[in-house]
Amino acid sequence: MPFSQAVVSAVSRAATTRRIGTLHSLSGDVSIYWHAGVTVVPAGLGAPVVISRLEKMMALGVKRVILFGTCGVLDQSLKTHQVIVPTAAVRDEGTSYHYAPASSEIAMAPTRVAELLTALEVEGIDAVTAKTWSTDAFFRETAAKTARRKAAGCRVVDMEAAAIAAWGAYRRVATYQFFTAADHLDAAAGQWHERRAERAVPGADFFALALALANRLK
Repeated sequence: MPFSQAVVSAVSRAATTRRIGTLHSLSGDVSIYWHAGVTVVPAGLGAPVVISRLEKMMALGVKRVILFGTCGVLDQSLKTHQVIVPTAAVRDEGTSYHYAPASSEIAMAPTRVAELLTALEVEGIDAVTAKTWSTDAFFRETAAKTARRKAAGCRVVDMEAAAIAAWGAYRRVATYQFFTAADHLDAAAGQWHERRAERAVPGADFFALALALANRLK
């Protein structure tokens, strides 16, 4: 499940891709594709959307899911295109609380994290681990909030990881998540750095990486 619509569009145009189904919703239908031996469906943006799609894919028989997309960086030592595996998330969204008892943080399943890190190492990828800050309100990532999250040990920020971890544990579905570093939120300076020039430089083919990981994690 890629978060990037550009990735999904590229997959849909590939000669070997087959459209095998549809997820229906009031906001629009989403196609399900079969490509290179795996099912591909866009993750969507925000915890409620991705969890609703995960619920439907589980009902269709999916047992393992790899989700990947970009994240904001709170630690500027994390360079653009760095592969990051979240190990825990601050729960600053709402969806996770419907799948796990209330708490300030949630840990990703250690077994899944270890399996993913091993697969990345075999693929020759220099990955790092990090605690993430999962928040629904990306326009409210204020300097004060960002500073508090950094003080709590968060190195990156996303919108869905906490909910995915809670859902995977509750539904007993193997979920694997990895990020690639994108923009930088500088709490000390109170500034947002888009890193446009750095991000324009081609990085790894992260969809190809996800396919390789899917084959190793079967």
